[in-house]
Amino acid sequence: MSIACCTLAAAEDTAEAMQYTEENITIDAGDHQIPATLTVPVGAEGEKFPAVVMLHGNGSTRHEAGNAYDYAALAMAKAGIATIRFDYIGNGDSTSDYIDFTYDKGVEDAMKCYEYLKTLGTIDMDHVGVMGWSQGGRLALLTAARNEVFTSVLTWAGAYDQKGNEEEQYAIAKENGYYEVTYDWREPLKQSPAYYECAMSIDYPAEVAKIKVPLLAINGKADTTVVPETAQKIVDAAVNSPDAEVLLLDGADHTFCVFSNDDTVLKTLVQDTIDWFKKTL
Repeated sequence: MSIACCTLAAAEDTAEAMQYTEENITIDAGDHQIPATLTVPVGAEGEKFPAVVMLHGNGSTRHEAGNAYDYAALAMAKAGIATIRFDYIGNGDSTSDYIDFTYDKGVEDAMKCYEYLKTLGTIDMDHVGVMGWSQGGRLALLTAARNEVFTSVLTWAGAYDQKGNEEEQYAIAKENGYYEVTYDWREPLKQSPAYYECAMSIDYPAEVAKIKVPLLAINGKADTTVVPETAQKIVDAAVNSPDAEVLLLDGADHTFCVFSNDDTVLKTLVQDTIDWFKKTL
C-alpha cells in the first residue's frame, strides 16, 4: 500500500480536550488513488483509539458541505475518536474520472480506508465504526452490511432506497454513454450505465437486514432532499441490529444548516454523533 504524506499538524487544545494530529494521505487502490485525511488523537505510548470511516455525499468531498466533516473530525479527535475521511472517485482531490464510480467501488474504497487504519498501530481495530452523509449514508449502510468488521453505523440524512428517475436516466446513459448530473455548487458529473446497473440491482431492505451492530439514523425535520421519514425506514429495515435508533433534529435541513449564520444545529449533530460512537464503539 503506497502512502504519500502531504501535511501534518498538531493542534493546540484545552486541557479537557485531547490533542490530535491531522494528516493528508493517498491510499493506493490499484487502478486509482484515494485522497484521504486522517485525524488521530495523541495519547500515551501504546495507547489505541476507536475510529470511524467517514463517507461523503454525492457531488461532495471529504470536507463536506460547509467543511462540516472537517469540524466533526476534529471534535471527534478531541473526544478520543480517530477518523479517516476520503474522496470518492472523481470527487475532491481524486484524479480519477467520476464516470468510473459505482456504489460497489465506493464500498471498496471505504474498505481500503479501513485496511489502512490497520497499518497505523494506534487504532483499536475491534472498535471501528462507519458513517455517511446523504448518499454517503447509503454507502455506509452497504459497507457495514457487506463487511462484518464494523462495530457501529451512523447516517446523517442517509439516503436509502429512493429510486427517483433512475430508469429514465439509465436509458439516457445507455444511449449517450453517460447521464450528466448537474449541481448548483460544482461542475456536472457524468454517471455511467454501470453506475445505474449497480444502483438499481441493490435490494436495500435485504442489505440493511445484514447489519448486526448498533445503528443510528439522524435526519433533519426540515430536510426536503432526504425526507425525515427515511430515517425510520432505515431503522425498520435493520431487523438484526441490537440497537437501531432514529434521531430527528428540529429545524435541520439536508445540510444541517451549515450555510446559515447559526452553527447550533451542526454543533448538536456533531455532539450527538460523538455521544453515539462513545456508547457503541
